Amino acid sequence: MRLLTLAFALTLAACGQPAPPPPLPEPPIAPTTWFICDALNMPAVLVFERDGASVRVAQYDKPNGALVQRSEYQLGAEEGAAGSVYVALTQNGAEAGAIRRLSSGVMETPVAAYTTPFTSVRLGDSEAQCRWSPRTRVMAVTGKRTVVLHEDGDGDLIYTAYDFADAATARAVDLAENARTTTFSAEVRGGEENVGADGETYVFRAGPVSYSISIERNGAGALQVTGTSAPLAAEPFIALQRGVGAE
Repeated sequence: MRLLTLAFALTLAACGQPAPPPPLPEPPIAPTTWFICDALNMPAVLVFERDGASVRVAQYDKPNGALVQRSEYQLGAEEGAAGSVYVALTQNGAEAGAIRRLSSGVMETPVAAYTTPFTSVRLGDSEAQCRWSPRTRVMAVTGKRTVVLHEDGDGDLIYTAYDFADAATARAVDLAENARTTTFSAEVRGGEENVGADGETYVFRAGPVSYSISIERNGAGALQVTGTSAPLAAEPFIALQRGVGAE
């Protein structure tokens, strides 16, 4: 009887019995960002991607977030000087720029460097001074603003936004722990973090207004602001940089 049953099942399969559906494909992987230089001294955001010694740079404009140009470089030699490390950027074998980062020895609180403290980028004749905050969990760029999700010294989450429309009037702010930043457009403390199988969300509430950051498992994400007098569309991230967090 068992042989007859098996033969019957094989006959059904041969006669076009539907096979089990194939597994769903993995979601596409978002481009990996090496770091983001949100310029403090010019209306530009520079997004760096790295593949070994090859570096790709995308420049976005403020206040509209439009792509200005893309360029490619090779990483050159490193040189330390005055508490900083300079890495040359080359094109066709000639130096075409440089990246500067702080060395760990000059960091006021080294464990607060969840992201590498890149302080400036020189591309050709232009030098951008980069925004950097201690304990940054997420730094992301939309078509309208730069968003920094970071922690205070007690580990509480803070949402800070720097709107491109405010860039021209923003002024430098002197903060502790080697921070390099300007006056913010919005700041909300005490956020909620939720991590699930499909990704993670961070929600910050200021009265009726909520700021929600969602990051999918593949690295894509968006900012959604609700509770305003006029409905606002979700703002997909052009680029997103993750911090390593506390060990």
